[in-house]
Amino acid sequence: MLQPTVRRTWAPRGQTPILKSYDRHDRLTAVSAVTVSPQRRRLGLVFDLLDHNLATEDFELFVERLLRKIRGPITMVIDRL
Repeated sequence: MLQPTVRRTWAPRGQTPILKSYDRHDRLTAVSAVTVSPQRRRLGLVFDLLDHNLATEDFELFVERLLRKIRGPITMVIDRL
């Protein structure tokens, strides 16, 4: 996945070197939230792993599940979207 595009290698004179590389195409996407309980002074972690890229529907479903789990008002900071 993170292999350099240009690498140094050896080949017999007059022949073009052939570089073989294995590139995996499977990915995991993680969406998570850190929760803070002001009464109990505890941190929590809510996360979901997806086998595809995160879409708007996936994020909306995650937020719906998060709101069902956490009662009361929340402050949400969304990063890296």
